[in-house]
Amino acid sequence: MKAIVKKVVQKFGFDILHLPTDPIVRRRIDLFNQYDINLIFDIGANTGQFAKRIREQGYQGKIVSFEPLPNAFEILQKSASQDKNWEVFNCAIGNYDGKTTINVSQNSYSSSILPILPNHIESAPESVYIDAIEVVIKKIDSLIDQFYATDSRLFLKIDTQGFEKQVFEGCLNSLEKIQGSQMELSLVPLYEGETLMQEMITYLKNHGFLLKLIEEGHRNYKTGELLQMEGYFFK
Repeated sequence: MKAIVKKVVQKFGFDILHLPTDPIVRRRIDLFNQYDINLIFDIGANTGQFAKRIREQGYQGKIVSFEPLPNAFEILQKSASQDKNWEVFNCAIGNYDGKTTINVSQNSYSSSILPILPNHIESAPESVYIDAIEVVIKKIDSLIDQFYATDSRLFLKIDTQGFEKQVFEGCLNSLEKIQGSQMELSLVPLYEGETLMQEMITYLKNHGFLLKLIEEGHRNYKTGELLQMEGYFFK
């Protein structure tokens, strides 16, 4: 029976290293299989944590990671160097092509184009900004055809610290090529100008993407308040 399940899962770009017991992980894999996902844009890759995790969970398809911070990108590049199906690019993703300034946080992964708010720093003091640098920014609409093939089934993982809506705005001309998306959804403002959870859910629904899975995200461990969720949207 396990061999039959393994063959079915492999058809959709996954391999079974071991069947995960976490129901959220199982549901995520089920959705990837249901939508035949074989191409992932890892937007806001940092040092490659997401890509390495889905490889560990058995995903074998193509990964394209985008990371603007030079130090994080150097580590990301090394992580991807032994994986022939994983490409990396040193740029930010947003709703225009050009250059932008990104604020660099002490912990690196909280870095954002948007100003950080006290709510975030209070819940994670290491998220405080320590620098600001100029980086290249691109729209998905401008680069999708470099990677998209006729049999591609594309999923966007968007982890851009409050800049998620702007990333989505940059792919509005390519929506017919996108099957689903994962993004952070803030319940309270953590970055100045970010779109909050309910508005983002409505925005994506209006563009044909429904919320299919949600999991707990960042919280303030001193107060217990839940600040973010992770949402998975599919057509």
